[in-house]
Parts: sequence; structure tokens; C-alpha cells
Amino acid sequence: MYLIIILTFLSLAVATGSSLSECTSSIGCTTVTTKTSLKFDCHYSLPSPSVSSSDKPPVLLLHGFPEWSHMYTPLMLSLSTSGYTSYACNQRGYSPTASPNSVEDYNYKLLKDDVFDIADALGWDKFHIVGHDHGAVLGWTVVGDDRAKGRVISYSALSVPHVDAFSEGLLGDMEDEDQVMASQYFSVFVMDDSASLNFNFLYLTMGQTSGRRKEYGSLYSNPSEFQKALWWYNGAMEAGVLSMPRTLTVSELFSKGYYALAAMRAAYSGGGEDGIAATNPTGVITNIPILYVCGSNDSYILCDHEYARKTKDYVEGDYRNLVVGCGHNVLDEGDCEDVGERDKVVDAIIDRIESA
Repeated sequence: MYLIIILTFLSLAVATGSSLSECTSSIGCTTVTTKTSLKFDCHYSLPSPSVSSSDKPPVLLLHGFPEWSHMYTPLMLSLSTSGYTSYACNQRGYSPTASPNSVEDYNYKLLKDDVFDIADALGWDKFHIVGHDHGAVLGWTVVGDDRAKGRVISYSALSVPHVDAFSEGLLGDMEDEDQVMASQYFSVFVMDDSASLNFNFLYLTMGQTSGRRKEYGSLYSNPSEFQKALWWYNGAMEAGVLSMPRTLTVSELFSKGYYALAAMRAAYSGGGEDGIAATNPTGVITNIPILYVCGSNDSYILCDHEYARKTKDYVEGDYRNLVVGCGHNVLDEGDCEDVGERDKVVDAIIDRIESA
């Protein structure tokens, strides 16, 4: 328990006061300042007082796009009951004081540095990671980094397979036609000023409905703020960690029944361009126990397809895979209505952490 107390004081030492809303006695709020002077707004939870003794390594939770740290609240409460400290920070482009103004500042190499910098600022020598969506993509690149060896104890990836397996499904001899079609929005999101194109369409339909009001008590004030979240897609491509699928034409998408994506392609133009292969693959993960969870009803990442199941080929050692009857966000009641399925996910994550 003394370690947890020390970690708590370390976290408060780097806190400068958080603008987050919905802070409670169970889920606290703080701001973590890294060595790069970025200030990340974070939710955190400490081991429950009912836990007699807990020197367990902490857990860092990485949200996706366009998501916020509060997505992890139920999991954090369960981790607390199990004796774990956990932090979920609004990442680069989401925390107002960690949102640089240039697309180059969202290269995945820098996003990866943020993960280690936050852990350093909190005084964590070793820790577990859980990531969802883009946070899962980032998590895969983190555990593939040499800095993770001996430091990251376990990794639980939610909704996204190993990024190299994902890249194979997006482009090349092994590409999955349905996944290529489902991922056509990639080419739109990376367009210059994509948030404000077509009368601010992405800003209005995604930025203004992303849950920022719950996090900060206010919506994005303009498309430029939301653009920073979209730049994560540019950053993944710029770093070469994920392939860009070839762009399909309106007629190709329409003929396969992807009517919404066909309309998107018509509105944003393009189609027929070659894809771009990942130039900086993550490679095989060794000596870090892995859990990959996905929803069988996910329309964005088709986790029951062969390319996603190849994740096991990119892990040497302890690997687990859980498929649940959920949509994309396997922790959210909107995407995963069956509480029993959500409980399976939480139990699997905690078991992965406990057994690592």
C-alpha cells in the first residue's frame, strides 16, 4: 500500500489542476505534465480502501477516436476493486493543453513518446496498458518498442488487431475486401482541413457528438480544434505504422452495398488511387502477455475475419483472444448492450493483468 501512496503523491506533484468535469471520490481528476511541457488532463482511480494491501503495478488506459478518458470509468472502478491504480488521460489533441497546432506534431512516434513520458511523470517504472481503437493501434506500437521491454507488463488491445495484421487486411495480397471498403474513411480523414470540408461535416457530425461536453462541460468551439483529433490518422500514415487502403470509387462501393461510404466518396471526391503500404511495421511482440478483444458486430474492424485472427502470429508467448457479441466499443453500453458481454471484457482484462 505504501507504493500506491507514493504514486499518488507523485501524480499530485505534477498536477496543476484539471478542467475535467465529473470528478468524484471514486474517479479523481488531475493534470499530468510531461518533460515536453505538455499537460494531459487525466482521470484516475486508486485501489479501493477495502483492499487490505496493494503494491500492484498501475494501469495506463489509452482511448481512441473520437473518444475521451471517461470511456474507461467502469473499467477503472473494477480495477480499483481489484487493487489497481489506473490512469486514463485525454491524449494529444484532446487535452486542450496538450494540443499542438501542426499536423507534424501528431506523428505516431511522438504519440508513442507521450505514453512513456506520462508514465515517467507519474513515477511508474513498470505498468500495464489497455488501449481501444486508435489507442489500441498506439498500444501495439508501444509494446513493439524497445523501451517497453521489462517495463510494460501486459497489453490488452480492444477492437484492433496487431497493426501489422491490420495492415495486411488493408492492402496487398492478403487484403480483405470488406475491410478495405469499411476503412474507406481513412482517405477522407487525412485530407487537408478534413474537419471543415463540406460545410464542416466531420466537425458537426463527429466532433460535436464525441462526448467532449461530458468531459469538459463544453463542445469543441471550432473545426480547427477537432482537426487535431483527426490528425492521428495522418500521424499513423506518416510514421508508416499502418497501411492506407486503396481508395474505391463510388460505383465500387455502391455495388457492394456500402451506400453511406459511396455517398462519402461522392462528397469528398477521389477513388481509384493506389494504397500506401506501412513502411515501419511493428513486428512480433515478445515477452509481453497480450489480450486481443473484439466485437463480432463491429462494422469498422472486422475481427472475425482471417486477417485479424493472424494477430496470434505476431505474438510470441502468452496470447489470448476474446470475441464478444458487441459492436466497436466493447466497453460501452451503446455498442455492447448486453451487460454480460461487457462483464466478460472487464473480467478478461483484469485476468490478463493479474496473470501477467
